[in-house]
Amino acid sequence: MSKGPKGMLNSENLLGQMRQMQEQLKVAQKELEKEEISADIRGGAIKVTFTGGQVCKSVEIDADLLKTVDAATLESLMTEVINKALEKVRKQTMKKLGPISGLGR
Repeated sequence: MSKGPKGMLNSENLLGQMRQMQEQLKVAQKELEKEEISADIRGGAIKVTFTGGQVCKSVEIDADLLKTVDAATLESLMTEVINKALEKVRKQTMKKLGPISGLGR
């Protein structure tokens, strides 16, 4: 941390750094919200797409899959692919925000 006269912390410099970090975080969050991150299972039979802001943009299910699975299996597959996509979103978020916030260290 910066120190001013007689070893006191330079609060103006610290506040300036905090404001700059907040602004960088806002910009990175806006960029993340525009990104689309997808995951699929069974060779693309089910595909979900989320934004970096964790908003589901689309769900695609191959019509042939619906002919071969029951409701319980479909529910299980949906849970799996959603969790897979959200994990990708979390990783992308840490990649983007971690260096700014210090969480990626």
